[in-house]
Amino acid sequence: MDFEAKRSPDPAARSVLIRDAIIDGRPVDVRCDDGRISTIGPAGTSATDLEAGSILDGDGGHLLPGFVDAHLHLVLAATALEQVDLARCTSRSDFERRLAERSATLPTQGPDAWLLGHGWLETDWGGGLPDRSWLEACGDRPVVCFKHDHHAVLVNDVVLAMLDDAEPPPGGTVVTGTDGRPNGLLLESAAWQLVNPLVPTPSIETRRRTSIAASRHLATLGITNVGSMTYAEDVLDVLDPIRDELAIGVAVTMLDRTLPIDEPLGRLEALDHDDRLRLVGCKAFLDGTLGSRTAAMLADYADRPGERGMLVELAERGELREWIEFVVKRGWSPSMHAIGDAAARLALDACDHAERVARGMGVEPPEIRIEHCQTVDPADIPRFGPSNRHASMQPTHMLDDGITVERSLGPARLDAFFPFRAIHDAGGTLSFGSDWPIESPDPIEGIRVAVTGRDRNGRTVPGNRTVDVATAIEAYTVNPRRALGLPPVSMQVGDPAELVVLDRDPRDVDWTSERPVVRATVHGGRVTHHAPV
Repeated sequence: MDFEAKRSPDPAARSVLIRDAIIDGRPVDVRCDDGRISTIGPAGTSATDLEAGSILDGDGGHLLPGFVDAHLHLVLAATALEQVDLARCTSRSDFERRLAERSATLPTQGPDAWLLGHGWLETDWGGGLPDRSWLEACGDRPVVCFKHDHHAVLVNDVVLAMLDDAEPPPGGTVVTGTDGRPNGLLLESAAWQLVNPLVPTPSIETRRRTSIAASRHLATLGITNVGSMTYAEDVLDVLDPIRDELAIGVAVTMLDRTLPIDEPLGRLEALDHDDRLRLVGCKAFLDGTLGSRTAAMLADYADRPGERGMLVELAERGELREWIEFVVKRGWSPSMHAIGDAAARLALDACDHAERVARGMGVEPPEIRIEHCQTVDPADIPRFGPSNRHASMQPTHMLDDGITVERSLGPARLDAFFPFRAIHDAGGTLSFGSDWPIESPDPIEGIRVAVTGRDRNGRTVPGNRTVDVATAIEAYTVNPRRALGLPPVSMQVGDPAELVVLDRDPRDVDWTSERPVVRATVHGGRVTHHAPV
């Protein structure tokens, strides 16, 4: 899957000169031409008479390979930019107020009458789960509010009436109240398969516009490339037509996963593949989330005796091996959502099978990504050792799950929770991302969490999991490039011009109280972000 295709040079800015930046302690000037690093010399020695291009003053800032977010949902995040943000609601009244304010601005009929929100999390207000009564102030318009993890959704009576008492699909739950009627909450596949098809899709023009805006936001965070989990339709209708306008490179993992997947995969395989937009693999969901207690666990949840979460979709139907064998034989990278330790074990078993299939074909095993890995049984940690297996983790998920881990898992399983260090020490490969819009896509924040082990309240989560700064940076730069089949960037002449300038050396930062600032981002040899000193 490695490729060397470079971005077509922009005639208005085909060269970039970064003056007075630091690489490995050396003050240097770095020049980039036609998407590649062309020269690296002592600071102050480079000619500045660029025929066409940009000159950035590094002002002694630290130069690194551009950050890569190994796992986000670009079109979904772009869509969420125009929904009601329910994150960090401090109370029911705060929740209701935000929705009521937006409701007052919407028409009463048609697709635009739907009120959509995202990001709510019950621990933010320290209380129980919401129900449909929380949506009464929005009147008789359809209301859909996605939970923080997008594995649960809250809907009002209008939407429940549209569902018409539909039975939940396997791997899903329609939650009922004390009266035995649906209370407005739907979990896992009940949310995806019953509610999502009802929600009007924003126009293609809107999705393209917001996706471009989302890519520019990512560039301000020092991100040059992303691994985006995206449905085939959104790749073809939204991302492909705007590939030249995106401020980042997008490596797509196809989300269509109901067997057979030949048809959507074939459409994506027919795309032009270059450093702007390309297909890298396919994704399967194995379980739910810790926050919803639907992650598949080897032992009961500490606060819910008798409950161990659930397997979903391909895993629930026993089709995982068939799926991964198909993906490997087509030459793509398998990606598996596994949050509970039982799901992680199942994913590792699937890795074993995929590698046997590859060897039987006489080819090298593909890069395989196990997404999230939020709990892993200690006995399974050594199984991450093969270099093609990536623990594709999102440190910022620990901000909220860390607040409740003692309650959800109990003290005996704390070392199994977000085992960054254990996987790394066992020779495993950490490839970090954000799962945006589930969490913030800021890699600086992700590094802070991985290095300090602190939750959103600033408390150090009990257990032995933190890594050093160099390991965290590698997990946001070098490793995800390999996971996504991108050519390496080792800060040498000839490397792709995928760079970020920080205002200081991240190794010298006290991450408990300060953080570096992104000064500039260079992607494909073009300046995609510049914050003047």
